[in-house]
Amino acid sequence: MHGYTADKDAVLTRLRRVEGQVRGLQRMVENDEYCIDVLTQIAAATKALQAVSLGLLDEHLKH
Repeated sequence: MHGYTADKDAVLTRLRRVEGQVRGLQRMVENDEYCIDVLTQIAAATKALQAVSLGLLDEHLKH
């Protein structure tokens, strides 16, 4: 069967967290925050998305 397993809520929670991080990044850029701070937050958001991606891939490979 296609779709997401019982971890769907966890995946959505993680994606919402990433969404919040990206919105924070938008505010940082709008407020002319220090470049290194913005880059640090971009790295954190990227890592969070990679974690979601790996979790989905792992779940897919189990089927």
